[in-house]
Amino acid sequence: MARRRVLLTGAAGGVARLLRPGLTDLDGYEVVLTDRVDVPGGVVGDLADPEFVATVTKGIDAIVHLAANPDPASSWDQLRVPNVEVVAAVLGSGVSRIVLASSAHVMGQYVGADRPLVDPDWPVAPCCAYGATKAFAEAMGRAHAYRTGARVVALRLGATTAEPPASSALSSWLGPADLCQLVVRALEADVSYAVCAGVSANTRTTWDLRNPLGYRPVLDSEDYAASVPVDDGWGPCT
Repeated sequence: MARRRVLLTGAAGGVARLLRPGLTDLDGYEVVLTDRVDVPGGVVGDLADPEFVATVTKGIDAIVHLAANPDPASSWDQLRVPNVEVVAAVLGSGVSRIVLASSAHVMGQYVGADRPLVDPDWPVAPCCAYGATKAFAEAMGRAHAYRTGARVVALRLGATTAEPPASSALSSWLGPADLCQLVVRALEADVSYAVCAGVSANTRTTWDLRNPLGYRPVLDSEDYAASVPVDDGWGPCT
C-alpha cells in the first residue's frame, strides 16, 4: 500500500516538535515538513505566497496545518495574514483532507469557575482577537468542506506542552501522546467536517471530550499537579 503524503506546516513550532516524533514513526505516512524558518529535512517558504503553496502541496494527500501566530495578545494587524489569509490559501490548495489547528480560545468566554463543561456544539465564543481568527478559520473550513467535498477537521488545542507548565494549565493540557492520537484520528476519520477539543483526559478538565473522530485520550495532568507552579497565566483569557 502506498504511503499517504502528509504536509505538516509550522514544522519548527512548539506543537509540531511534540507531534513530529510520533507522526513520522507511523507506518503508512510520509511526512513533509515546511516552515518559514529552516527545519531539518523540511522545505522553507511562506504560505502567504500562492506559488509556494502550489509547489509545496503538489502530490500531497493531506495537510496538518499548524502554522500561525500563536500569541493571544497579538493585534489584528499581526494576526490577519498568518491566521486568516494563510488558512484560506491552505484550504484553497486543492488538497482533499485538511486538519486545522484551532484553539481553546475559540470557546474562551465559556471557561471559568463553577461553569459546566464546554460543549463542542455550543456557538463559538472567542475571548480575544486571536480566538476570533481561529473561529473564522473554523468557519472557513466548514464552508470549504460543504462547497468542495473536502474533509476538514478543526482541533481546538489547549495547553500543548510536554508537561503541564502551571496549575492553570491542568484543565486544558494536551500531552504529546494524546496530540499524536488526536491528529491521526483527524487524518483518518470518516467525516466531512468536525471540531474536537484538543485536551487530554484531565481530572480537572473544563472540556466535554465528546467527538466524532474516535479520539480517546489517555494522559491526565493530575499526575503532575503536585509539582507544577501555581499561577493563572495559562488557558483562554477571561
